[in-house]
Amino acid sequence: MKPLEAPQPALRSTTLKGAPLGRLAALTAILLLASLLRFGGLQARPDAWMHSCPPKCADRALLNSPPGLEHDEVAHWLINRDILAGNHSIYFAEAYGHEALYHYIQAGFGGLVGDHALGLRLPSAYLGVLLVAVSYALGRQMFSHRIGLWAAAFLAVLFWPVFFSRLALRAISLPVLSGLAAWLWWRGMWPRRAGTGAGSRSLWLGTAGILAGLSLHTYMAGRAVPIIFAVYTVYLFLFHRRTFIRSRAAIIAFWITLVLVALPLVAFLVANPTAEIRIGEVDAPLRALFAGDLRPVLANTFKIAGMFGLEGDPLWRQNISGRPVFNPLTALLFYAGVGLSIWRWRDTRHAFLLCWLLGSAIPSIVTIDAPSSIRIINLLPVLTLFPVLFIHTFANLSTIREKFSTELVTGLVNGLLTIGLVVAAWTTLTGLWRVWPANDEVRFVWQAALTDAAGYLDSRSETAPVAIGGWTPETMDPPTMELSLKRDDLSIRYFDPSQSLILPAGAGYDSVRVIRPAILPFPPSLSDVIAPWEEDLGEFVVYNVPAAAHSPRPQHASDDIFGEQLRFLGYDQTGCFAEEPCEVVTYWQVIQPPGRPLRFFLHANSDGGEIVAQDDRLGAPTEHWQPGDIVVQLLSLPESAAALRLGVYDPEQESRLLTEDGQGFIVLMGE
Repeated sequence: MKPLEAPQPALRSTTLKGAPLGRLAALTAILLLASLLRFGGLQARPDAWMHSCPPKCADRALLNSPPGLEHDEVAHWLINRDILAGNHSIYFAEAYGHEALYHYIQAGFGGLVGDHALGLRLPSAYLGVLLVAVSYALGRQMFSHRIGLWAAAFLAVLFWPVFFSRLALRAISLPVLSGLAAWLWWRGMWPRRAGTGAGSRSLWLGTAGILAGLSLHTYMAGRAVPIIFAVYTVYLFLFHRRTFIRSRAAIIAFWITLVLVALPLVAFLVANPTAEIRIGEVDAPLRALFAGDLRPVLANTFKIAGMFGLEGDPLWRQNISGRPVFNPLTALLFYAGVGLSIWRWRDTRHAFLLCWLLGSAIPSIVTIDAPSSIRIINLLPVLTLFPVLFIHTFANLSTIREKFSTELVTGLVNGLLTIGLVVAAWTTLTGLWRVWPANDEVRFVWQAALTDAAGYLDSRSETAPVAIGGWTPETMDPPTMELSLKRDDLSIRYFDPSQSLILPAGAGYDSVRVIRPAILPFPPSLSDVIAPWEEDLGEFVVYNVPAAAHSPRPQHASDDIFGEQLRFLGYDQTGCFAEEPCEVVTYWQVIQPPGRPLRFFLHANSDGGEIVAQDDRLGAPTEHWQPGDIVVQLLSLPESAAALRLGVYDPEQESRLLTEDGQGFIVLMGE
């Protein structure tokens, strides 16, 4: 087979006939459709009316997608705030390590449109629409207008790109920049206008190198981008020597700019090898490969090969679990398109597509949880070229043209592609707004309960203090609520319902509110304290606790003061006798907020005073306490002992709060 020195002539049209104005109209329609799917309902909060209807009434309507804010999105917001506060870096070690470029874009949007969830997600939506335009430009440059338009149309409606365009995560920025780099590469290597000089080629490829280098600053999977271009450069050298020699100056310019742009990030990571904690958690297949075990990598490769039509990403946080990328019809066309590119590997265009496909899969091949749609996201710029290329190539075979009329072939191709497009759009609509956000795991990961609670609080006129229960009261719950709430006139406390409860001081109010997720119940001993005021609102439970309930009546009353900051009101005791499990519910009133972290401790001591069992914890972070708050903390031991001691300590300074008589604890029983 004779090597091809340049791309083949554009495939003959079977669809979308017309003048350039018609192509512009088609592209505009595609981008509008892409925008509708990416921007529609992006506010990440429920409508106020949902809280006036019966519990679970949202099941009868389209659900918010995503249904709340995920921890990774909130972590992005916290990094963005640091940037706006003047803390700049080439790489952020927070949240397991983040490349910086997307954060600067996101922080800029936040500064322009507002510091809220919608502003946090807008950059991804805009980048998602831009990605559709990039896929068109690349398809047009490599093949034809019509190939580019159909590829863009499918990318506009597929679940995978639409999904990641609606999240405030940095991954979607990778295929945009790498796709632009690919387009500039092809624009420089094989310009449409004859007579393009070496200087112009170098300018195009030098700019492509800048964008390819910037793609490494977007998301970890971007590190496969240099591999893709390196393999393709070697391919040109081996099989298209004249093309390589003719463009060698431009290719050198590409690699120089790529290296220069990537160098600051590389230097930072070399100097800070512990910055990327996440890699060590997911690279088991790669470590097995280095140890000589090919099985994990081969297993991942087969899983990735099947993700397009057999079984997709298994994680609900990234996909409708197990749903393949394409519907069966489009999947067949995709696999046939890959086969076509393999058959025509000596064609520079098809070789490029194969390099991109295989290179983009590397981050998922060498890590766990394959196939991972987020780690293979760099495939998106060329993903839909495969099915579109196959059907256009098949329709343009001479044998087909000789047997059937052009009109018939055109109609069949149009019909087949349109059916695939409509099915893809429908599965995305139903999947993204009904199936995916209704899943319990999705609603847990995206903290739907806290988002709904924020909508509830915004819709109410009461200004009484609120206590919010959640899984991470010390870290992510406070910024999640700060980002979700529209109002800023509420005094909020945070606690972990699995072990604690806090009743905010309510001086001047008839009642205060306590809210917890419905799927995070109180243990029975804490539920008994607050159950009489429970109201189930579906995703979350609210308690309107009257002021009279701020005077708890524990089984064993006390009035000990610790460090002039906490008054111990007493405790309820279950078990703790004859080697029974010991459970103690302790009641505390805040005298003065400590301004530092604290922990309560319960020690079981032997007759000789030795600690034989202990429980040290506090599920209500002290940084949100106010004078008069009642903190209820559950402490438990696997079995009792001769004596029980209770106290408070500072885990950072390793010092105890002393009682009025100078002791570091009080005795609950024994001694």
